[in-house]
Amino acid sequence: MLHPLGEIVLVVPLGRDAAEAGMVAELESELSRRDLAHRRLTAAPVDAVRRELAAGSGFVVICGGQRSFAEAVSAACDTDLVLGVFPGGRPHDFANTFGLDVVPRPAALLLSSDRVMRVDVGRATVSRRDGETSEHLVVNDAVVGLGAEVCRRQDRLGRVPRVGPLGAWWSAVATYQARHFDVDMTFAEWHDKAVQVRIANGQFAHDGLHVSPLALPDDGAWDVQVWDGPKHLPFTLQPKMLHGEHLPHEHIAQWRQKRVEVTTAKPTAVAVDGRYVGTTPASFELRPGALRLKI
Repeated sequence: MLHPLGEIVLVVPLGRDAAEAGMVAELESELSRRDLAHRRLTAAPVDAVRRELAAGSGFVVICGGQRSFAEAVSAACDTDLVLGVFPGGRPHDFANTFGLDVVPRPAALLLSSDRVMRVDVGRATVSRRDGETSEHLVVNDAVVGLGAEVCRRQDRLGRVPRVGPLGAWWSAVATYQARHFDVDMTFAEWHDKAVQVRIANGQFAHDGLHVSPLALPDDGAWDVQVWDGPKHLPFTLQPKMLHGEHLPHEHIAQWRQKRVEVTTAKPTAVAVDGRYVGTTPASFELRPGALRLKI
């Protein structure tokens, strides 16, 4: 039986960001049990989406983590393609915002419906070492300052399980210094010392922490947080972030804004969707409803 959105194309990314093989096989079994036409494609997500768009496909499910999903979004934005998510055991903060199941049976039930939601996608423009700028899609969140420095160090450590993230946090907190931030937003501004600025489209970050509980990916606005307190707060508040209990906080200012520009006297790290991408000055814009997401 053909799904109302068309044949379900399950894209399993190449490399370690792919969903666990057993979970993908179980998802396929559940889809077959519901007599839903589907096929598996193992490929780089962006290549797979472009290929399916050219072939006229309308429904692609990325079976993997957030990085693979973000790659697919770059090709699916502003098209009629519906993009689905099946983390399959991989970290996926954007999927957490929607409660998209990682267990095959309920995931198959969600995928079998015809519910589709238009969600916002951001674009970050950051500076590079050579003086030029680069642009990056923001699916879930961006951070300027300490959190971005952690991402940069974590990438250098090769994302070693347990040791990598903890080592990145401790080394960053030990050496990072608060600095003056100029944050220009649509209807607000900040000109003072701060530790980091978070610009969120989704609610979760750092593999499951409920960092931005007020973020709504379909409202056309960023959830902006300026952390101005002790530099250890983004680390020591993590137990409370598990349930979004760190807010309100005297050292975290929060706004809903459509546009954000961040400048600093000294180039400061910028990360997008958990990946270091450059430094300040940086700007962040939203493209409302740019992606059709299967929920």
